[in-house]
Amino acid sequence: MTLSDCFVSLVAPLSDDGDIAESFVREVAAVLKAHYANYELVLVDDSSSDDTVAVVKRLLTQIECVRLITFSRPFGTEVAISAALDTAIGDYVVVALPDQDPPKLIPRMVERSRKDSRTVVGVLGKRGPEPLWNRLGAKLFYWYCNRRLKLNIPENSTYFRVLSRQAVNAITQIKDHSRFLRSFSAQVGFPGESFEYEPVNRRSRRRPRKLLDSIALAAGIVVANSTHPLRLVSWLGLGLSMLNVLYMGYVLLVYLFKAQVAEGWATLSLQNAIMFFCLFLFVTVLCEYIGRIVGELRTRPHYYTLEEHNSSVVIANEDRKNVTTQATEDPVA
Repeated sequence: MTLSDCFVSLVAPLSDDGDIAESFVREVAAVLKAHYANYELVLVDDSSSDDTVAVVKRLLTQIECVRLITFSRPFGTEVAISAALDTAIGDYVVVALPDQDPPKLIPRMVERSRKDSRTVVGVLGKRGPEPLWNRLGAKLFYWYCNRRLKLNIPENSTYFRVLSRQAVNAITQIKDHSRFLRSFSAQVGFPGESFEYEPVNRRSRRRPRKLLDSIALAAGIVVANSTHPLRLVSWLGLGLSMLNVLYMGYVLLVYLFKAQVAEGWATLSLQNAIMFFCLFLFVTVLCEYIGRIVGELRTRPHYYTLEEHNSSVVIANEDRKNVTTQATEDPVA
């Protein structure tokens, strides 16, 4: 087999993955070594509480071209991927999750990206078993993002993707403290295409995403990329204000032209309920945007690195080096 001359980096976040880290690293390393003359595997540990770091450190003495970055505390999957993108040096960068993304598909995805420097985005051919409200919520989220906000996020897309060097350079220039890779990939504007695939199950039972975590992620992507919800609330507030004006006019007419006016507790209760509902809705949306503004005004780094380790394996082929000059010279479009 002829080895491709492009440099491929694979980046993966780790979080309490000690049970699957070795099988994932060995499989990825085998695929990369079989297809590419120059490659690297960048792992970012999100301050795991199990033996993930110990397992990977042991592999560094056995497998070449592996780098491990560990965080000083948990920062989340999105930030871990961002940290890996910051340090990846490949001409093409593959993002993969250890528990579900199949390494055997990497060559096909990279080849598609090489044709015209497209971003290739992994899309689930079939969603796994999940509650009905999760499915309905996902449908609503993708409809709203793509139809109303024009974010162009493929439905059922995952973290599994290939980014060209130009796309990576563009994404790493985005300094938002809220890191959402799926929206960033579309935001930078490079051509993209979907790649349908079936995930693997490295664990006997996949970790379910909590409903509140899904809602928080969806709300974060929407708020970070659009002021549309705030505009909706503004129009709603204006409409309710006009209704209140009409209602006050109605009360005034009743007072002036009706001899006896009975106190209606039902009307008053309904009015109070509507008022408090709108008040809470306004406060919720405004708090989201105020919190986002405060977060963006901070000058703190996105993450703090505790340690970084490299493979200590001697590369048999002295002509092959884990560096590249072409990747750093490509312009950012």
